[in-house]
Amino acid sequence: MKRIMTSAALLAALAAGPAQASFFADSLVSAVNTTSFGSGLVTGAPDGGGLFIGSDSDPPTFPGQFTVGFSTALGDGAGADLRLYELASSANETFDLFVSSDNINFTLIGGFNATNAFIDFNGQFAGPVSFVKIVNSSTVVSADFDAIEGLYAFNGGAVPEPGSWAMMLAGFGLVGAALRRRTVAIA
Repeated sequence: MKRIMTSAALLAALAAGPAQASFFADSLVSAVNTTSFGSGLVTGAPDGGGLFIGSDSDPPTFPGQFTVGFSTALGDGAGADLRLYELASSANETFDLFVSSDNINFTLIGGFNATNAFIDFNGQFAGPVSFVKIVNSSTVVSADFDAIEGLYAFNGGAVPEPGSWAMMLAGFGLVGAALRRRTVAIA
């Protein structure tokens, strides 16, 4: 009976997609041509301070960028995966958003403006996201970020498709039958 329960627990773990959660970026990995305001922090919960992604006031002399890190890796869940806390929220504040597992190879998720508070990875990156890079794409204004929130924690596996489920269940059935035969033969 214990083995059957272990198999059921394994199936449940495999079926689980990314776990819905709420956690904030906890490290500023790099910042280039940024200007701080208030606390100057883009890590932790929103506090009304943060970074402009430009070297100075609007228009920026040099567009900026920053990368934040998450100690809890993000996953691609149902719907929005990131929430950006941006203060001015103007459509003219445009930026590109990239994600990475290793802070070396980044994948472009898309171009956005500051009115997009919620970002969906939408299957564009399947691995764990430990780093998020935001790069100013406007020469007119700079977006001003306060915090970056992860909405789904990566669980280490993908949800199997229906055909895989059938094969997996058949495999568990064969293992269960073999264990039952072995138990009967020993008794």
